[in-house]
Amino acid sequence: AVHPRFSENQLVYVAFWKAKPGEAHLRTAVVYRARLEEHQLTDAEEIFESVSWTDGPSAARIIFGPDGMLYLAIGAPGFQESVGATGWAQDPDQHGGKILRLNDDGTVPADNPFVGQGDYLPEIFALGIRNAIGMAFHPQFGHLWETENGPQGGDEINIIQSGLNYGWPVVTYGINYNGTLITEKTEAEGMERPQTFWVPSIAVCGIDFYTGNRFEKWINDLLVTSLKFNRLHRVRTEGVDVVHEEIVYTGESRIRDVQTGPDGAVYLAVEGPGRILRLVEGE
Repeated sequence: AVHPRFSENQLVYVAFWKAKPGEAHLRTAVVYRARLEEHQLTDAEEIFESVSWTDGPSAARIIFGPDGMLYLAIGAPGFQESVGATGWAQDPDQHGGKILRLNDDGTVPADNPFVGQGDYLPEIFALGIRNAIGMAFHPQFGHLWETENGPQGGDEINIIQSGLNYGWPVVTYGINYNGTLITEKTEAEGMERPQTFWVPSIAVCGIDFYTGNRFEKWINDLLVTSLKFNRLHRVRTEGVDVVHEEIVYTGESRIRDVQTGPDGAVYLAVEGPGRILRLVEGE
């Protein structure tokens, strides 16, 4: 992610999982900040390190909000059998399975929802997140929309709000990878329901609201990528409701991310081999 005032400060932010010294099988999510000068990154420094170390698969995602804050999504380990998978997302003393909110230097904003609240880590913005793999702010209303990998089934789109609990693993529309039941519950008091979900999973990934001028009928629609089916979905919303969905592109490779370009085209990051694709309006 680039800083909202990048033209002034040239600051670039990178989130990744680093190995624990002496215990390389354990990793945790970190955020580094660096300055981009003449195509070189300089003054690199680690500004945040999660307390949640794991040997299980997971993900991390960053985005700056319209409030100038850095939002960091850290997944719970991807499989029920992995270290802490059943507990992290609901554990207020872990960063895993959460969306965090940070100042641009990695410190804690004073108005975070759990600041000063007992056992809760103050960086936490929302909890009960299995594996947030995409985040985007609505260009008109400012809501934070998030895509989340389910287990086997139950991929979700959520609107993330301050201090709320999104249920994993107490509620889910998916099952374990071995076919066993995680829970019979798809809803529970005090836990948010998704705006929409997919069963079977589409392996949902990166998202972006379309804000260009080439696809006039798509303006402010949510573009959603699918790893499993190599697809780009267009999701139309009205306020906080999902009212329409269609597949607008199917390729030959897994689609990892999507962004609206400054030229109004849609750019896709795809795997196998890694490429950037550019989509423009057609017949």
